[in-house]
Parts: sequence; structure tokens; C-alpha cells
Amino acid sequence: MVTLIKICAIAVISIIIIALVRQYKPELTVGVSVCASIIMLLFVISSLKDGFEFISNIYNQLSYGKEYFPIILKVLGIAYVTEFAVALCNDAGEKSIGNKVELAGKIAIFFAAIPIFVSLLELLNGLI
Repeated sequence: MVTLIKICAIAVISIIIIALVRQYKPELTVGVSVCASIIMLLFVISSLKDGFEFISNIYNQLSYGKEYFPIILKVLGIAYVTEFAVALCNDAGEKSIGNKVELAGKIAIFFAAIPIFVSLLELLNGLI
């Protein structure tokens, strides 16, 4: 909760700074936005420790499907990193580049999820 408050505070301060800077040096607003985004991302990453411990406990309790768990986490990671990069591109006014990053993320998710698709097809084939 404290981390969320810090992130919200950084966002509000960044918006105020961007509004002030835009009047005098509009080209610097992208840099301020990127710096604020990186600072907020660092706060999020530092707060992930508890989440990873929780996920580790769940993983250790699994008896079936342990081979799929890392794949699912990898897909989630790809999705979050891609969304962050696309948002930065859009903030910088580079929607076209953001679209390419989004496409690359979707392709990476597809390739990361292939083992799950293969396993599902093998299961379906065994049922037939």
C-alpha cells in the first residue's frame, strides 16, 4: 500500500513538472515522462519480493503441472514488459514504434506458450 502511494505521488508530481516544462521546453517532456516511468518501475520491482515468495510457496506445493508454471510466469513477464515499453513509446508520441513492440510481444508470448499448446494437443490426441 505504501508503494502504491509513493507511485501515485511520483505520478502526480511528474504530471505537474510536465505541465510546467511543456510551456518552456516541450521537447523535455518526454524525458521527464521516461524518468518518472523508470522510477515508478523501480518501486514496483522492489515490491515484487513478497509476490515472488508467495508464488514460490505455491510452486513448491504443486504436485502436477510444475513444468507449466515457469512458462506462465514467462508469458506474464513478457506481457508486462511489453505493455510498459508500448506505454513509453505512446507517451513519446511514437505510436508506430509502440505497435511494433506490441506485435513483437505477442509473437514472443506465442513462442513461449508453444510447450503448453503441444501438451494440450497431446492430451487431446490421447483422449481420442
